[in-house]
Amino acid sequence: MPADLGEQKTVIKARHYWVWGLPLFVLVLSVFIYLSDSNLSLFFTINSLSGYTGDLLWVALTFFSDGLVSFIILLPWIKRKPRLIWAVLLAAILFTIFGQGIKRVVDVARPPQVLSPDVFHLIGPDWGQHAFPSGHAAMIFMLAGAFVFTISRTWVRWLLVVFASLIALSRVVVGVHWPLDILAGVVIGWVGVWIGLLLSKYSQWGWKGIGRKILGAILLIACVVLFFVDYTGYQGIMGLQRVLAVVFFTIGMNEYLKIYGFNLPDWVRGKKQNKYSH
Repeated sequence: MPADLGEQKTVIKARHYWVWGLPLFVLVLSVFIYLSDSNLSLFFTINSLSGYTGDLLWVALTFFSDGLVSFIILLPWIKRKPRLIWAVLLAAILFTIFGQGIKRVVDVARPPQVLSPDVFHLIGPDWGQHAFPSGHAAMIFMLAGAFVFTISRTWVRWLLVVFASLIALSRVVVGVHWPLDILAGVVIGWVGVWIGLLLSKYSQWGWKGIGRKILGAILLIACVVLFFVDYTGYQGIMGLQRVLAVVFFTIGMNEYLKIYGFNLPDWVRGKKQNKYSH
């Protein structure tokens, strides 16, 4: 069976509980938090977690929800699952159009704009206005959802959801989002990538043929940008940023060249050369 055709058949159906279960749970939780007026108290509880673990853990976690980082993580799948990458890109475009519109219409101020600096812990830069919904939470759940909707192992799905939840939670711990911002971002990201997968079926030009080659080239360029440009505003993260850039560029380049029928040398990929190969 062709790889692309097989990949299409692995996308789970809309009626499956993995598609609608998480958004339903998050919506119920959001309504409860709103009606109980517990958004602020919950913020303080979550924001205080760095007092037990230190700041660096949460800075590293929140770093993974950055859009550029999320996309280079997808690079190793450029040959095997290009549709998945294209679906995340489509979801990100939808969020840019609609999510950013919601941010400006609702116009919720972030915690640093509302709270006195001595009552909460701010890690890193103050990102100003437009808190609702959280774009970082949406991004990490686009990434997690893309894999959850296209794999069959239940334990891996749960692991992805738990890890994505911690990363989304880090936006509250670093002090730049309210809990309801995060929950809204989770729903938008999860539903958005499901829509992206549906749209990818009708826009195969974006992940097949020349489209896949362009997509891979863009992600490789993103790795280079990530290596040189310090744009996150978080101290102590540049080392991790460069390590990820090198790792995913190397793995991604190997997969990208396979599209053209080439492989990187064994020493680049960290494989020992077979002494009988000559």
